[in-house]
Amino acid sequence: MTDDNNINLERLTLDTHVLIWYSEGTDLSGDQVNLIEQVRGAGNLYISAISIWEIAMLVSKDKIALSISLDEWVDKIMSTPGFNLIDLSIPILTQSCALPKYEHKDPVDRLIIASVRSINSHLMTFDQKIIDYADKGYLKVIK
Repeated sequence: MTDDNNINLERLTLDTHVLIWYSEGTDLSGDQVNLIEQVRGAGNLYISAISIWEIAMLVSKDKIALSISLDEWVDKIMSTPGFNLIDLSIPILTQSCALPKYEHKDPVDRLIIASVRSINSHLMTFDQKIIDYADKGYLKVIK
């Protein structure tokens, strides 16, 4: 993992919490936002489709509140130039169940990791379990 946000990334995927923070303008440093903007500007910013589902679930359970309605939020994200959606393909679904040496049971995290690995992307996350997995060499993480 690296804290050096001045690196050139071919692809960057945002973990669900980072997507929320970025879209709502909270919790990210100026350097982190600049990195996201740089990658988005190059058309190489990704989100996993499961993140949209996870955010919808969090909203429906009143665990988070977005600044606009969920439908408007999804429309805004999906129409933002430079954002790309990683669909939950059959290979991603099956690989999420066969991640090497990944003991964490959270299915959303497993699907995000499999999505990121499928496109050989870096993942921006602050989830310590995922960071620990990346430290073992199975995933490229940046924060």
